[in-house]
Amino acid sequence: MSLEGLRVCGVFCQVCLRFIKGIGSIKKFTDVHFFWRIMALPSAHVTSWRVIENKIATKVNMERRGVQVESNLCCLCRVSEESTSHLFFGCRVAWLAWNLCYTWLGVSSVNLLSPGSHFEQFKILDATTSVNLILCNVWIALVSEIWRHRNKFLFNGGVVDHSKFFSLAQVKVCV
Repeated sequence: MSLEGLRVCGVFCQVCLRFIKGIGSIKKFTDVHFFWRIMALPSAHVTSWRVIENKIATKVNMERRGVQVESNLCCLCRVSEESTSHLFFGCRVAWLAWNLCYTWLGVSSVNLLSPGSHFEQFKILDATTSVNLILCNVWIALVSEIWRHRNKFLFNGGVVDHSKFFSLAQVKVCV
């Protein structure tokens, strides 16, 4: 199946309809079997799984576990608290990277903040399993690069560059 021609919410129409109808409330991620069938780098796979399960060490999660942090603001945008949803899907820097991803795939999307729902929107309902595995590999690669870039910036300093970590995610998909 070609992604060409899927425009104006194309891939994501089913997700949009579910949320418009009120069916798409936040729920526990249930597609575990499919997730672990995706051929991704092991480190990226585990990082993405921890994001879906909200077990990643964001500043908000660290505070919840009793670890004192200097500031709980997102280190990429310095605007909002660094929760899992914000860092990966709500932060303006992550949002720019996701927009590059959608442009690369030739699709438009709604910006879902729930990690499981965000992952689910990368699956096309009538596509073959192999196409969906590839699309979800893109999601895993970008999530892991956002996390890697965040840690590099937090611990080593430097410049936040959404296009750079999107490019690195593209390389991970092709490996």
